[in-house]
Amino acid sequence: MRCKFTVAAMIAICASYTSAKAQGIFTDKKNIYTESYFSTGYYLLKDSSIRKGLIKYTFDTPDRFRFREDVNSKAITITAEDCIGFYEDGDQALFTVLDNVKLPTKSLVNKTAGKCFAEIRIQGDLNLYVVYFQQAKPLFGDVTDFSASLDASQNRNTKRLPASTFVLSKKGVPGHLVVPAKNKNFRADLSEYLADKPSVVQFINGSQLTKDNIDVIVQSYNTSK
Repeated sequence: MRCKFTVAAMIAICASYTSAKAQGIFTDKKNIYTESYFSTGYYLLKDSSIRKGLIKYTFDTPDRFRFREDVNSKAITITAEDCIGFYEDGDQALFTVLDNVKLPTKSLVNKTAGKCFAEIRIQGDLNLYVVYFQQAKPLFGDVTDFSASLDASQNRNTKRLPASTFVLSKKGVPGHLVVPAKNKNFRADLSEYLADKPSVVQFINGSQLTKDNIDVIVQSYNTSK
């Protein structure tokens, strides 16, 4: 009973955290494509030196952001080829660069991003990242205010929606795993990737957890013996 309570509590806490994080990223973005939407922050050059200034990251183009040294400076584009990560105060989000992330098939950018920015959610023996991108709006369904403004701002012929995907990596181990969205693939792929900790695999397959509870699984892996 105590174990079940602990797992339930972890799920509730992580779900609340994820919801709040997503809300800070995807809401109140009506002016996201104007040059006025900048936040204080910094980015890290390849030698790990810091360049402070103003950053605008729109959360739909995974490999670039806009940068100004100050409010009077001309904005320039910084790509994932130019640096190793960045931080912006507006969403209190820290990003690193990942290589060769295979994005979901509905992505409107390249299916495999050679280099892209990924938000760091959890760090430990198992790391959790979130990669943001655009996807095409389904043929049927409601149009949200955000997708409507996004459509008007970028392409009047194609409906676009903000989307994200989770990525896992192990400390000291090359490569990564893009977390599958479908439950069948989710359990199979995570069981294989986390096979070095059988108790975590048993936890995954003995529960009703989905990709939305990935925080719980990562924390379980990082705290298990």
